[in-house]
Amino acid sequence: MRQQRIVVADDDPIVVRFLSAVFRDEGFDVRTADDGEKAIQVIREFQPDVIILDLVMPYRDGFEVCQKVRSVPETRRTPVIILSMKEKEQDALRAFEVGADDYIRKPFNALELVARVRKLIGMASVGRMA
Repeated sequence: MRQQRIVVADDDPIVVRFLSAVFRDEGFDVRTADDGEKAIQVIREFQPDVIILDLVMPYRDGFEVCQKVRSVPETRRTPVIILSMKEKEQDALRAFEVGADDYIRKPFNALELVARVRKLIGMASVGRMA
């Protein structure tokens, strides 16, 4: 069975290192990006099972990256989780409007994030079999 793949895109290197370590410890194959353009490139090349995006990143924000993910047939159904420090309700609503599957505010609980990732991957795999 192949390792589950995850892309973590965040311009904060501390968050990227932390999430990379957490998901590698959980058995995931992890790729990272520190801006929106790199995120799109890594997602296209790596074809992850799930994507974690920060909203505020250079070049393209998380909203734009999520829209791009949803516009490409190969990644249209890939689960996307938005992580953000933004607390405005309209940011969460916009994230869902552009296609995010979940929206989690920073600071977050790592174990809860892992559980949400696993749940979304499970739901997506059932959807692909249907």
